[in-house]
Amino acid sequence: MEISDFGFLQNIIENEGGKSLQSLSTEFGRESSREDRDYAVEEQNVLSLFKNITSMMLTPKSNNEPFQPLMQMADGRRSALPADLSQSELTILANLVERISHVALKARVYDLLWICCKPKKPSHAKCAIDFYIKDGIKVDTWRHAGKKEIERAYRLARQLNDRERITKIEEIIISSFNNNAEDFVDIAYSIADLIENLNALKEHNLNIAERLESLGESLKSKGHLKDAIRYFELSSRKYKKSLNEDKHVVTLVQAAESYALDAENHFNLGAGSKLIANSLFENAIHAYRKVPAKYREEYSIDERISKLRHGLNESGKHTLNEMGLFQTPIEGADEVAQLSKSHVAGKGSEYEALVYFSGICNVDKYDSLMEREKKSMNSNFLSSFFGSTQYASDGRVIAKTPSVGLGDDQESVNVTLFDNMVRTFSRNIELNVKLAIVPALHQILSEHSFSKNFIFEMCDYSPLIPKSSVHLISHALWLGLEFEFSTAIHILAPQLEKIVREQLKEAGAHTTHLDKTGIEHEKGLSTLLDMPESLEVFGQDHLFELTALFTNSIGPNLRNEVAHGLLTDNAAYSEAPIYAWWVLMRMTIHSIITSSEEKDNAE
Repeated sequence: MEISDFGFLQNIIENEGGKSLQSLSTEFGRESSREDRDYAVEEQNVLSLFKNITSMMLTPKSNNEPFQPLMQMADGRRSALPADLSQSELTILANLVERISHVALKARVYDLLWICCKPKKPSHAKCAIDFYIKDGIKVDTWRHAGKKEIERAYRLARQLNDRERITKIEEIIISSFNNNAEDFVDIAYSIADLIENLNALKEHNLNIAERLESLGESLKSKGHLKDAIRYFELSSRKYKKSLNEDKHVVTLVQAAESYALDAENHFNLGAGSKLIANSLFENAIHAYRKVPAKYREEYSIDERISKLRHGLNESGKHTLNEMGLFQTPIEGADEVAQLSKSHVAGKGSEYEALVYFSGICNVDKYDSLMEREKKSMNSNFLSSFFGSTQYASDGRVIAKTPSVGLGDDQESVNVTLFDNMVRTFSRNIELNVKLAIVPALHQILSEHSFSKNFIFEMCDYSPLIPKSSVHLISHALWLGLEFEFSTAIHILAPQLEKIVREQLKEAGAHTTHLDKTGIEHEKGLSTLLDMPESLEVFGQDHLFELTALFTNSIGPNLRNEVAHGLLTDNAAYSEAPIYAWWVLMRMTIHSIITSSEEKDNAE
């Protein structure tokens, strides 16, 4: 079909003017169903095509799947996705894009061409960027679509490493942030939040912090405390990145004061607001506790917290865990992270990149770890002389390590030794994640895109993954590629148990037990890993890794924390779930490699 045959489409677009893509989608759908229009089949198909591409929801955070369906039904039905576009439809879009006058639609078409065409054409991405930013930041469209479009443009430019376009987008963003017009002031926080999420404009951190602080003070004086808190908290983070510790603390205190004022206001409103007040008292306490120790006396932090505790108790709750975390810088960390990136960089395919990624850090050798801990116990005998107790975040005692003492209790020595090995392993997880896994993953995602279907096919091919769980496990692995580890771990932990169970069954182990009534129950992961067959199936090093990571109460104990609903927000967003995700990715990749090698040897 010739381009000239599509003049009717341009008329529809021009009649809609500057309306949103969602409005265009509605109009395309309405037009295609009009009985008074005698559209040919080809024209109906084009109307349907443009209805579909304008209905897609832009989700710029994802480089792999930046467009999501407008509707997703419980039975699996959904609206259009880029993967639904045929080659002929992509050809139509490529032929028509130059004639489209609607800026947002033009950007959408170029973006879809960039995503769907093989091989990829950087010119498509560059055109998409140019039209995403063509009108700069417009207040009337910012909250609906503008913010997402600017973010998508920036992430695309960064993906291409297009310095010219990155600079241009940054100039648009910072100019709009500093705009003193009243309507731009209203979206200043949203713009600053985008800057923070993009980790962009670092040289402007101080300017951004100062403006946010000023706007926060204005909001606080007007009694708009919830908004003021957001401004102060983001300002504080920006001051910290600017290495301005004094102002960082000032804005921390301002945020805490705003929480406290808001808590008192709600507390005084009556019984119906006590729950909200309690949450605000709690937030205020935590906000004050962020103030470094050397500033506490200056700002009377202890007195303020004491008053807030009284308010918290009065609203019927207890104070939460007040322990803080102090981390010292790791010498040579930047060099290690760079080596991790280099290890996975420049690979020819997504699968090759994942193969290298699966070897990004070494599994602790059980025997070596044991020897190191033995030497440590011998050279630091006093530390083992007394027992220790481990608490959960809610105050429960979850583990006790016995004292070695001066006796000849070999059992206590063995327990203490193993507990120390798990503690060391847990510390190593943090280093592996921060210096190897996360930097390498960022590098891979800057070079490759992973669809859900690719991960599904990989899992389906793996002899390790049970066929009845391919969808679940592949989804958990894909979530990790989206950095949604807190969600992934809730699928991953129980499915890891299933993988272990199936592997033991294949080795001839009995994974069930009969109770007194004759009912057969599946053994839990802790029991499965204690079975002698587990040593044979997984080997000592990997068996210790699984035990320390998933079932030992001294370690992250992910299986039990997830299974019993004990995993807190802090734990879900910690390094352990990321490491657990990497372990499953590694096991999957290695099972494919091993299977391929076995087939080659057999042939």
